[in-house]
Amino acid sequence: MSLNGCVSVISIDTGKILDLEVMTQYCKMCEMNIKCDHECSNYKGSSGNMESVGAFRIFERSVMKRELQYTEYYGDGDSKAFLKVKDIYGEDTVTKLECIGHVQKRVGSRLRKF
Repeated sequence: MSLNGCVSVISIDTGKILDLEVMTQYCKMCEMNIKCDHECSNYKGSSGNMESVGAFRIFERSVMKRELQYTEYYGDGDSKAFLKVKDIYGEDTVTKLECIGHVQKRVGSRLRKF
């Protein structure tokens, strides 16, 4: 279980980070019961769902903040995040690409079970 998570969008052309969502369920000031104005945790929920929520937040703000729509999602095969973002732009759906390393791992695991 992790209290922190980070999701990023990276340009496939330049390799530069286009957007980033850092999430945390932890706040040191709240834990120490310090009474003052501060930015607290920005995520409530399970650690396993952080990737999905982060991806959704980034894709949701992409048009307004960056004036662009992401057309491809590159992630591991078991990611639930793609299901959250695939239809976020309406008719302009997002295409899923998979990391070859994850594909090889899944195929290898299934072949060994066979």
